[in-house]
Amino acid sequence: MANRKHLPLKVDTDRYFVLSPILPFFDIILQSMTITRREYSRIDSLPLEYHNDPRMIEMVRKGGDSSAKVPYLLDEGETADSILATLREIAQPHIECIQNLPDPVQATIHLLLSINTVPRGCELYGITALLEIDRIQMEIVHTLNGLMRGRQLAKEFHDNNIAALKMLDQDWPRLREEKSSRWATTPLPEKSQMQYEPFFSKADRLLYLHETCVIVDSPNAETLQRYTHPVLRSPHLENVPVPKTGSADWLIRTVGKIGRHFTRALLGIIKARLAEEKVALEAQDYKLINQEALDALREFVEKRP
Repeated sequence: MANRKHLPLKVDTDRYFVLSPILPFFDIILQSMTITRREYSRIDSLPLEYHNDPRMIEMVRKGGDSSAKVPYLLDEGETADSILATLREIAQPHIECIQNLPDPVQATIHLLLSINTVPRGCELYGITALLEIDRIQMEIVHTLNGLMRGRQLAKEFHDNNIAALKMLDQDWPRLREEKSSRWATTPLPEKSQMQYEPFFSKADRLLYLHETCVIVDSPNAETLQRYTHPVLRSPHLENVPVPKTGSADWLIRTVGKIGRHFTRALLGIIKARLAEEKVALEAQDYKLINQEALDALREFVEKRP
């Protein structure tokens, strides 16, 4: 372990990847609101309130771990099987919690995490389901952060990914200029860091967001793959059964989608409002929860400078 610290970090910044997925769940949070271009300009800086680089998760998923949770548990003496066993143990209480929720909320959580949509007729439960998913993800990450302490291999993986992104950011002006001079097709992003591109309807209503960023391969991708169980691999392996919806393996693979910065920020506004109004999710007054959520977002947008 000590010798690896002195090895030069090998990062090929010329081998970069531009990612531009649609932000999951954003449309569900705002489904009953009309956000104009002017109003969007009041909330577009919300992701900047989070200091961790969201590209780190994208590097982990690109490296083969769909859950983006294996890196927390990297350590000498661990194996892919032992890490999966720990993740299953962490996820199990949350699976049991979901199973105790009313059927419409369960169904909404299942479909949201599976294909990013709400079942027809369950629109009223969308916000509640997202808040529950957010709670689960936060508690899982909190547990993993505790387990990560003292794991030198996990720290090394994390630090090397940060260093690789810094190298990419430093080289990006040159890389962008070189590519632009060779190819006159789709322009590359001005920045390599995460950016958000809104899309509006002809009536000036915000429809959805694209996240755009540039990443490189993780310097420790081979280590990650060695410790990632086939059930967690990305893309999913053809010879491995797909985890059953509602199972621990399914939750481990999918719950991280709620961790997107924009989604977290909007849910944070809603949670603050619910706490202020003393509206508890456990009360199961989903109509009230939904209305309070929309009121919170509308009030935030209208009052933000």
